Amino acid sequence: MREYILLISSEDSLLIEKGKINNTKYGKIDARNIKEGDIVTASRTEFIAIKPNVIDLLSKCRRGSQVVLPKDASQILSITGVSYGWRCLDGGSGSGFLAIFIGNIVGKKGRVYTYEKRREFYEIAKKNIEFCGMEKIVKIKNDDIKNFREKNLDLITLDMKNSHEIVWKAKKALKPGGWLVVYSPHIEGQIASLNEMRKNGFLIYATIENIQRKWKSIGGYTHPEPSGILHTGFMTFGRKAID
Repeated sequence: MREYILLISSEDSLLIEKGKINNTKYGKIDARNIKEGDIVTASRTEFIAIKPNVIDLLSKCRRGSQVVLPKDASQILSITGVSYGWRCLDGGSGSGFLAIFIGNIVGKKGRVYTYEKRREFYEIAKKNIEFCGMEKIVKIKNDDIKNFREKNLDLITLDMKNSHEIVWKAKKALKPGGWLVVYSPHIEGQIASLNEMRKNGFLIYATIENIQRKWKSIGGYTHPEPSGILHTGFMTFGRKAID
C-alpha cells in the first residue's frame, strides 16, 4: 500500500508519496527516507513533514461526480452526532467523499456501507476509499441503493434522485433514534422526502441550506471573495421515533 506524507510551509503544502523521489513544482523531492518532523528544503523553501489527515488526502482524490463538500459533511456529523463504532449506510457514493468523511469518525469499530450503481463512479469512489486508507471501514458496493439489506443502522444518508421512494425501507433498517439524512441540490426533492418522512413517523429536526463565504485580507483591507457564496444542496434531517 502506498504511503504519503504532507509537507507544509507558511505559504504552501505538498502531498508526496513516501519511499520515492517525487517531481513537484519545487523540483525533485527525495522522500525515500523521510520521517515526520523532518525539515525539507526545496527551491529555497523550507517545509516540515507531517502525517496527512483525511482532509489532506481527500484534496488529492479524483472527483468523478458531484461531491458532498466539507461544509455540508460537517453539518451531517455535528447534527447527527456520528460517533465511533456507528453502523452507517450511504446511498449514492458518487466519488466516495461523504462515506470517507463518516468512515473517519466511526473508526475501526464502525462500518460505512456505500452503494453506487454507476460503474464508472463506483471505480472512482473505490480508488478514493483505498487512497485514504479506508477500505477496511468503508465497504462499497456496485449496486442500486434500493437493493440494500443492511440492518440495525445508526445513520442513513441518501444523495440520489427520488430518495423519497426508499424512506420506508430506511425506517425499517434504522435503530430507534437512528438518523436519516436526505441531501439534494433541489428543494423539490427535499419536499417529497420530508412528506414521506412525516408519513413514516420520523421526528423532523430541520431542512437546511448551509452557506459559507470566504474572505481575504490584502494590503490592510478585508473583502469577501467574489465567488465565496456557493449553493451546494439542501439537507433534511429526520430521526426514527417509532416502528
